[in-house]
Amino acid sequence: MEPAIPTPEEAGKLLERLVSQFNAGVRSRNFSQYLELFDQRAVLEFEGVPDWGPFEGKDAIARRFDDDPPDDEIRVTRWKYDRGRVIAQFVWRDIPEACGGAIVIVPRDQKVAHLTIAFGGPAARWSA
Repeated sequence: MEPAIPTPEEAGKLLERLVSQFNAGVRSRNFSQYLELFDQRAVLEFEGVPDWGPFEGKDAIARRFDDDPPDDEIRVTRWKYDRGRVIAQFVWRDIPEACGGAIVIVPRDQKVAHLTIAFGGPAARWSA
């Protein structure tokens, strides 16, 4: 059975939960609730950071967060849902004037199937 394509509202709620749980993980140093949002076969990749991934599978993603946990919260400045993907610009909460980046989420059945985090300024991947 083909996974259901989420509505824009469902996609927005997934983004909201992902950012909320990410920020909670930064504060608590515990990313378990954040990782619950990922599909078992999820892929996490980074753009703009050499030698980071891709990380394939929820266990590999969890190890990445255990080995080098993020230390700054993010704030989404705008987002859109286009061709089955959520694309969101973000800035760092502690230093919002610094280059943030973009998050690209491919959802599958209310979970994150593929997450790309593109560093390098607010325009990173916005037109993707």
